[in-house]
Amino acid sequence: MKNRKPIVIIGAGPAGMGAAIEAARAGASCILIDEGRFPGGQVYRKNSKEFQVKEKEMLTAEQKRGKKLHEELEEVSDKIKILTSTSVLGVWKNREVMWSSNDASGVIEAEQIIIATGAYERPVPFPGWTLPGVMTVGGVKSFIKTMFIKPGETALIAGTGPLLISTANKLHDIGVNVLAVLEAGSPSWASPDFINQWGDADFAHDIAADLLELKQNNIPILFNHTVFKINGKDEAESVTYGALNPENWKPLEDTTKTVNADLVALGFGFVPNTELTELAECKHEFYPGIGWTVIRDEWMQTSQQGIFAVGDGARISGAIIAEEEGRIAGIKAAQNCEAIQAVDAEKRSEKYFSRIHSFEKFRKHLNEVTSVKSGLLELATHKTLVCRCEEVRLSDVDKAITEGAGDLQSVKLLTRLGMGACQGKNCSPSMGMYLCEKLNKTAYQVGRINPRPPVKPVTLGALANMTITKDSHQNDSYDAINTGGYYEK
Repeated sequence: MKNRKPIVIIGAGPAGMGAAIEAARAGASCILIDEGRFPGGQVYRKNSKEFQVKEKEMLTAEQKRGKKLHEELEEVSDKIKILTSTSVLGVWKNREVMWSSNDASGVIEAEQIIIATGAYERPVPFPGWTLPGVMTVGGVKSFIKTMFIKPGETALIAGTGPLLISTANKLHDIGVNVLAVLEAGSPSWASPDFINQWGDADFAHDIAADLLELKQNNIPILFNHTVFKINGKDEAESVTYGALNPENWKPLEDTTKTVNADLVALGFGFVPNTELTELAECKHEFYPGIGWTVIRDEWMQTSQQGIFAVGDGARISGAIIAEEEGRIAGIKAAQNCEAIQAVDAEKRSEKYFSRIHSFEKFRKHLNEVTSVKSGLLELATHKTLVCRCEEVRLSDVDKAITEGAGDLQSVKLLTRLGMGACQGKNCSPSMGMYLCEKLNKTAYQVGRINPRPPVKPVTLGALANMTITKDSHQNDSYDAINTGGYYEK
């Protein structure tokens, strides 16, 4: 049932790919696991053969970075066992990794684990947010990147952060009528002086190019505005939006306006996906407006020996920094496996440390200007669903508070909030903030909804079919994975 591998990397986005590349280059044996059909994650998602960008000049700066990373992974793919369409159900501090794929499952005992699970988009509950036609900006971009289909005819984009701008441009490019971009804040990245201040960062050039394209597409951007309510019986039909108080983002009800739209793309920033690092009992800390992040040393090692956390799953930093963090972790993990010496590890990682440090100030600044403010919580009414998995309404949470609930775990016990398949991803960020405001408590006092294995849905049949590991390749437990198996070159 168990198979020992020196380095197990969970997640094949920019961070995981960077880790695998450097570990393989250092001569360490490793296995790269991802739920997708191909490596790349959400940012560098690889298209199927039916959808390819053929003209090089059509590639964006982001696509060019992704293409280069895919090419690097291809060069060392013979040294990496890449498992696609495979979920990780749990990680424990003794460095055991439990996986499943379709009707098979197993446990890997790893010498080193690199967790690169990425982030998920921050949900903000308000009337109508669960209607069909309401999507996250990440979901919209996935539609466009992988299938080149229109998710709607008339769209409104709302949230905070520069990802709203690129999403609006992508929708415009495929023929969607984008009415406006509603930015909840008034961020510095939208000012003319931004590129002069941060011109040496790739991020800044990407944002400046997106803003210029937005202007050329004649799409207005309204600052200190957001969606108040989405109207429709069975799907999104119209959107009511208005202005926010710039200080706390509380809705100004006397400023509302309603427009017809069948697509609403929401993006209120990202939350690190810390399920696996929590299961492994790694130490975490809280950043206001962002969420719980993993405590790491400069080599990306967590408080648990032999377990690393990299990329947005540890701390929101974006794809470029995620890749560099992954490379550093891959090198250090290879050293820990005695594939290379400490001197060699320091030499190999020097340029990646330098690159991270050059972006650190900018990334910190961008996190500050895109972190959400508590006034958004006033958008929800008593009837608003705040936990869509278990259909818990805000009134249910308020009732639990009056009955003595003082933290997220007790609210969970009294209401079933967070007991659904997502294990609290859709409700704990907003309801954690809500409890802090309502009870005048800190995030540490309110706590978290603790993840429980399996962290991803799995059938009883797959759990019962734990494969037995043999020494020969023909009987390798991973050959039993039949829904994607090895990464197809």
